[in-house]
Amino acid sequence: MCRQYLPFNYNIKDIPLIIYPVKDENPLDEIFDASNHMSIQNHLIKLYKKHIKTLNKGHYHILFMWNLNKNRMTDVWIHDTTNWTDSGPLLECITFRNLDVCEDAGIASGDSIIVLGREEELRRKVGNLDQYVNRQVYLPDFPKGMKPTETFYK
Repeated sequence: MCRQYLPFNYNIKDIPLIIYPVKDENPLDEIFDASNHMSIQNHLIKLYKKHIKTLNKGHYHILFMWNLNKNRMTDVWIHDTTNWTDSGPLLECITFRNLDVCEDAGIASGDSIIVLGREEELRRKVGNLDQYVNRQVYLPDFPKGMKPTETFYK
């Protein structure tokens, strides 16, 4: 069973965000309003404003939005395409609980790690960063049973 809703993209400043709302044992609609099509984005605007020095880096970010005991959890994976190893861009991950850095909840489940790998495959395949981040055009090729089919927003 797929544990993410369909990803969507949104830009904050010049940084493209690829956002994965997570379908988990704790429903996301407990903390975000699925009928307000800016509910998640409005939260992210506040988060990025508060942590501008920490988050204003990298060329694109992949975010996982999830519910932990009715707290708004955000894993921000920062991809810096100017900082390479032989296998691709170096990554940094910061987890937030509501609007604060969280150091006691861990980061990314196994499903998220698979998604990150599939995202990297797609980035290499598309080649152009501006095209790659557009989730209305491109989606990663997910393994059987992991392909998102539902949108979070109703």
